[in-house]
Parts: sequence; structure tokens; C-alpha cells
Amino acid sequence: MFKNRIAFKLSAGFVVIVLVSMMTIGLVFMQMFRQYAFASREQSMLSYARSISVVVAEYSQSNGQMQGFGGYMHSLDTLTESKVWITDSQGKLLPLISGMGHGNGQGQGQGMGSGQGLGQGKGQGQGQGMGQGSFKNSDPLPKEAENVILEVLAGKESISESFSSIYNEATITVGVPVVASNHAIIGSVLLHSPVTGVTETLNRAVRILAISLLLALILAVALGIFYSLLFTRPLKAMNRAAQEITRGNYLARTGVKRQDELGQLGDSLDLLASKLGSTINQLFQEKGKLNDIIASISEGIVAFDSSLTPVSVNAALSEIMNRPNPYLSEDIKIDLNKLEIEAQLTKVMEEKKPSQILKEWLGKKLMFTFSPIVDNQGTVTGSVALVQDISESVRLEQLRLDFVANVSHEFRTPLTVIRGSLEAMVDGTVEKSDEIRHYHERMLAETRGLERLVGDLLELSRLQSGKTTINKEMLHIPSLLADTVRSLQTIAEKKGITIEYLPEQDVPLFLGDYDRLRQLLVIFLDNAVKYSPPNTRVSVETNLLELNMLAIIIRDQGQGIAADELPHIWTRFYKIEKSRKGEGTGLGLAIAKHLLELHNGQVSVQSELNKGTVIEIKLPLDKIRYKEGE
Repeated sequence: MFKNRIAFKLSAGFVVIVLVSMMTIGLVFMQMFRQYAFASREQSMLSYARSISVVVAEYSQSNGQMQGFGGYMHSLDTLTESKVWITDSQGKLLPLISGMGHGNGQGQGQGMGSGQGLGQGKGQGQGQGMGQGSFKNSDPLPKEAENVILEVLAGKESISESFSSIYNEATITVGVPVVASNHAIIGSVLLHSPVTGVTETLNRAVRILAISLLLALILAVALGIFYSLLFTRPLKAMNRAAQEITRGNYLARTGVKRQDELGQLGDSLDLLASKLGSTINQLFQEKGKLNDIIASISEGIVAFDSSLTPVSVNAALSEIMNRPNPYLSEDIKIDLNKLEIEAQLTKVMEEKKPSQILKEWLGKKLMFTFSPIVDNQGTVTGSVALVQDISESVRLEQLRLDFVANVSHEFRTPLTVIRGSLEAMVDGTVEKSDEIRHYHERMLAETRGLERLVGDLLELSRLQSGKTTINKEMLHIPSLLADTVRSLQTIAEKKGITIEYLPEQDVPLFLGDYDRLRQLLVIFLDNAVKYSPPNTRVSVETNLLELNMLAIIIRDQGQGIAADELPHIWTRFYKIEKSRKGEGTGLGLAIAKHLLELHNGQVSVQSELNKGTVIEIKLPLDKIRYKEGE
């Protein structure tokens, strides 16, 4: 867990960089120091070797008369800190040198000094050589020096680094030729020295480097942790702010106040939170508005995802589908499967085109409008179905058609009678005065029927437009009812129907329009008589209800009205009898309801098929009760 933290990574990286840098610098330094130490030692030994070579050459030319040469030769090892060997021109080690001199002849010559020596001359001239002296070096010549001697006797100075069999460690061997005054090589000087001093110095340098690395490691770890925490602290603050933003707290801020890139990042994150909070608030507002709009739509709306699963619905859908609210997704899916609209939804999503389909559901006619949901990339992510209950529209359209047919029929029948009567009289088919009078009466009756139809249409139009005026006065309802019953008694008697009126005498006066109230009572009583079978009874009674309300109840023993027809009887042009054999135009009840509304009244209808109908009219009374004669 800790390894995944950026503080650990930064600290580890910092430490690794410091260690690699210091080790690289240390190794380069050690290598340079080693090269410098070796080069310095080699140059020092080469300088000693050259000096010795010059001394040996001068000694050979001085016929052994050089003062202090013996002591010099004995102190060579100490002075040079090396093993010193001197060889002749043949590469043979000279263990003892007592003097150097000249000889005559080509072969052997007598040297000058205290000992014999081998010399070499040119022709008959004098030869020169090195003889016995006081320097003694009995150590054997190492094998690695043989190649050096060959190069030196060839006239070259030689330097060799190798493992010495004498010292059992790395050594430096330096060889310098001994050159006579005639430029002839008469021998060689070899210096052989171990690199113990250099190695010890390098080892001390390694120890110092290791201690430095350890101290640097401790310091690097401390500084790495410090700077890592300094770097990660604002990152943690920004992370906490980001997590708060993901939880919906758009007021969260990083609190980072710096002038570097981290400060800029913190400011950007704070600005993002502010802008995001403002945008989210706007989206919530727009979503709330959209939800309110969808909730206020009277049509049902259901949204589907790409797998045709319902994801969102409005409240109107449950009412349209006759289901309880809330309308569960499982129930929606079951009902829509019964309606078999899945294929249509799939087609809409494939073709990316809206379509409509009409379905019947529980006695309703539902219009489904399907539309695909397409994102910015043109990919279909779902679909939306708009469900409209067009049952009322279909019913109203049917009413309109029925009204046109009824009005056409109502106009055509009297017009046909009038035309036929006129044609008969014009053709002379009817000549008798009695028959002519009969035809005139028929035309007059049909004309009055047309007038009544037109009058009803005009009356309903005025009532619906609100242009009707009423003349209110104090009325005695029982007297009005008695007058209305008497006017319809004649019509009722023709069918053998008895109209019984049971008045409530103690009824207060009512403020209303006499003619309009009489008109609506005539409509209700006329319908009761018209649709009652012969030899039945129609009763009219009044009751005083609480809250200053007068009830007028009309009962008949007619054929009744079906329960599903009751809500529509107040609609204009609506006729229960579809065969057109019934009388009237279907405007009476619509007119009566409008007249009742002008008097702030209410009406309710209770009916059962083949048992009759009860109509209850309620009229509001004034709080002051006026009796007859007061």
C-alpha cells in the first residue's frame, strides 16, 4: 500500500538519483585518481630511471673515478622506493660493479679501475664497458621484466603494469637504456615497484566514498521525505476536494495557495467545482422544470432504454392505463407486452424514425406515438412513447357525425313533407278543400318543427357563448312547478301517463328567471313523459335540504339509461337511441344544464335499465326565508 503512494515514489526516486549520482562521481573520481596515481608513480620512476641511467653512463666514461658512486648505488632502492637492476647490453644482470673503463681491440678490453670488465670497441679504437664495482643486487630479475629489457635494449623506454611474482601484487616496471657518449646502448636500468601505496590510497578513498554515500543516503532520505510530503500535501488536499465534489458537495475547495503549478492546479480545481456546482444547479432546475412539464402533460409518457426496458413514466400514464399510481416498471412491461408494441419500438429504433399506432385497451382507444432517442454521435440510446387517450376525441367525432346526420335527418324529413305537399297541390292531385287544408296543417307543423330545431340551436349557441341575459325576480317554486305540470298534462294523457305533483308548501322564495326555470323544467318533464312507456306514472316533488338548498326530484318508470351512457347525456347532440327513431335532436339536456348553471344550480341523474330514472335538481336559496304572502 505504501509503495503505491507518490511520497514513497518521490523519496525513493530522489534517493536513487543521489546514490547513482554519487556512485558515478565516486567511481569516475577513483578511476581518475588511480590513473593519476599510476601515471604520477610511473613518471617518478621513469625520472629516477633516467637519472640512474645518466649516472651509470657518466661513471662508465669516468674510468671509475666518480666520487660517491658506490654510496649512490647502495642507496638506489631507498631513494627510488623500488627494486633497481642494471643489465649489460646483452640483458644480463650485473650483480657487482666495481668500476667501468676502456679497452683496446675488438674483443676484450682492460677497464680502468679496480676490477676487470667486458668492453666492446670499434675496429682498432678503444672499447667501452662496465666492469666490477661496489653495487650489489642479488635479487633475481622478475619474468615480467624480460619484455621490458627487450624493448629497452632496442633503444626505447618502457613502462609495464603487471602482477609481480615477487611482491604477489600489481607492480610497475620501468626500463631506461644506458646510452654511451657515442650513442651506443651499453646496458639498461630497470625499476620495479609495487603499487601498495597507490592501492592503500585507493582503499582509503573507497572507504571515504562509502561513508559519504551513507551520509548522503541518510540526508537524501530525509530531504526526499520532506520534499515529498511538501509536494504531496496539496495533492492530498485536492484529492479530498475532488472526493467531496463526487459526493455532491460543490462548495468544497482545495485551500491550496501556492504560486507554482500545484497552486494553478488547485485554483483550476476550485474553479471547476464552482462552475460544476452552478451547472449542476442549472441542470436540476431544468430537470425540475422538465419534470413539472411532463407531470402536467395529460398524455402518458414512458421512456425506454436500448433493451426496451421502461426507465421513466409520468403520472398521467397510470390514469390512462387504468392502473394505480405509482405505475411500477414491471406492471408497465407486462401491460405493454399485452399491447404488442415491442416490434414497433424495435422498428422505430432501427429506422430512427417516429411512428404511430392505434391500440384498444380496456374499452379505450389509445394512440401510441413512438420516437427514437438519438445522442450527439447519432447512436440510438432508447425511445419514448407518447400515449394519448383519444376515446373522447373519437366519441366527439362520432357525436359530430351523428349530429350532422341527425340534423340532416331532422331537416330532410320536414322538408320532404313540405315539398311533397306542395308538389301535390301544384300538380292538382289535391283538389278538395279538406285535403288542401290537411296539407296546409302538415306543412305548418313541419315548419314549426324546423323553427323549434333552429331555435334550440340558437339557444344553445347563446348559452354557450355567455351572451344570454336572465331577468331575476322572486319566484315561488311550487307555483312554477304546478304551472309546468299542467302544461305537460295534456301530452302525458295521450300516452296514458299520470303526472303526480307532491308540493312542499313551506318553500322560501327563489331569486331567478321564471321563463328560464320553466324551460329547463319542461325539458326534464318532457323527456320523462317522452321516454316512459304508456300507462306509467311520473312524479314530481320538492324537498328542503340543509344549507338553504331546495331539491326538485323527478321520477319516471321509463326504460332507463345505461351506466356508461350517463356521463354523456349532457353533451350536445348526444342521443341515447342510435337508430334515430327517438324524437328530439339531443340538445334539450345540454340546454337545461346551461340554464341550471345560470342559476348556480346542480343536477344529478340516477338510472337503471328498465327501472326508470331519477333526476334531482338542487337550487340554492337565500338565507332569509320568505313565505307566501309575506
